Amino acid sequence: MINTEEFLDWIVRLDLKHYQTESFPDYTPTGPSHFYINRSLERFTSEQLIKIYSNKMDDELCERWNDAIAQSKRPR
Repeated sequence: MINTEEFLDWIVRLDLKHYQTESFPDYTPTGPSHFYINRSLERFTSEQLIKIYSNKMDDELCERWNDAIAQSKRPR
């Protein structure tokens, strides 16, 4: 089980952005909301963020997270 306070502090330190998702005729989001790192195109559900924080990612999620980190460090 994760420490909720530490998890929330981690989210704040990363300055993660959050938005509520919307369904469209040709798109059904995987969760009710998504998080992202500023300047990154990658989006993550709450469940995925918990897996990332807990270091319980599968290879695909790990690759997407690493891409998000790299994208966020690009110069503007």
